[in-house]
Amino acid sequence: MKNWILLICLYFFTSPIRAQVDKILDATIQTVMIYPKGKPLALPVIGLNTQDELLIQFDDLSANYQQYYYTIELMDIHWKPVALNPFDYIRGLAQNNIRDYTISSIAQQSYFHYSFTFPTTSCRPTKSGNYLMKVYRQGRSNELVFAKRFFVVEQEVPITASIQEPFDETISKSHQKIQMQLDVKRIQLQQPELLHVAVLQNTRFNDMLMSNAPSFIRGNQLEYNADRDFVFPAGKESRWLDLQNLRFKTDRIATIQQLGYGSRIILKPDQSRATIPYFIFRDLNGQYIISNSESIRSEDQNDYAQVLFTYLPKNGEHFQEQSLYLAGALTGNALDTNARMQWNSSDKVYEKWLTLKQGYYSYNYILRANQSPNPLHDFMWTEGDHWETENSYTIFVYYRAPGSRYDQIIGYSSLNSIQNW
Repeated sequence: MKNWILLICLYFFTSPIRAQVDKILDATIQTVMIYPKGKPLALPVIGLNTQDELLIQFDDLSANYQQYYYTIELMDIHWKPVALNPFDYIRGLAQNNIRDYTISSIAQQSYFHYSFTFPTTSCRPTKSGNYLMKVYRQGRSNELVFAKRFFVVEQEVPITASIQEPFDETISKSHQKIQMQLDVKRIQLQQPELLHVAVLQNTRFNDMLMSNAPSFIRGNQLEYNADRDFVFPAGKESRWLDLQNLRFKTDRIATIQQLGYGSRIILKPDQSRATIPYFIFRDLNGQYIISNSESIRSEDQNDYAQVLFTYLPKNGEHFQEQSLYLAGALTGNALDTNARMQWNSSDKVYEKWLTLKQGYYSYNYILRANQSPNPLHDFMWTEGDHWETENSYTIFVYYRAPGSRYDQIIGYSSLNSIQNW
């Protein structure tokens, strides 16, 4: 009982950010990716007034040419629109045409592949902060097809951080804790509560933790190392799925059905790994890579498949007052209806069909209570938690100056738990 009470207290003392931000509003739009150019597994982060570039890509499975446009929108710390005119944070055009596209070849599933880089000379952010990349049809902003988050950062606050075992021995071998020190002398901080620190584990945006209460202030140094600060479930290394060849049955595939107009793939059933001992292997921390072993260009030669994921619950029993989610970039890093597994009462299994492009995918299962969910329990029953698990963490330092109407990101850092091995 003590362990459960402590976990609940940790969850409420460090506030999670739950806003649903990344959205795909058209079922024909697939494989939306935004990342620093040349780094497909990295978070979409660029420096303010630097030469950093993001690459944005997506496929339109309607296979008809569409005129797509993009704009960017500055958001506050809670991912709500700021009370600023777009030209207060955009240098150049607010609306920009996406001109680069290719038509799929070889693939049975026809599609148009669109891509563009950002920022450009015609559209560039002038402020740091949280942003949405919004893509819509025909220059009509009311025909939004998807929105994806990205970050523009300044490096005004140096961050010294490490990953530690939680102080409490009941969770020290199952969870990971981030502690850090910030140097704020450059901003001459007078009101510490105006500065917020957010920590992200891998790409689990729904469970980013935030605090504006340092445990110690020593001159220009702010320390965050209290028991309650930034504790995450460690989980296990992600499950994997190799779809780089749709004619070859890899170790995770039970059946491949070639239907003439595409492929249908039935995966071998998954089940709980909670009681399986931990072992290390290289994973993608919930991300995926678009690639194939058959052709040259993955962007417009990779095919699509309908893929069935199945999860076998213990004793074939339906989870009562709980929802099971297929979690990772393959479901948009969001715990929503697209990620929720459906109960098949006749076969006594959970199922989820996804449309996936050829590539290599990683994912986990998350089980959450429908009422009062606690993210610290996410992997407890489905994956198990082990302190040794390799996880990546990203730290953002937000600051809203007195009288300002937006939140700057004045500090940014990343670290990996492999440093503790």
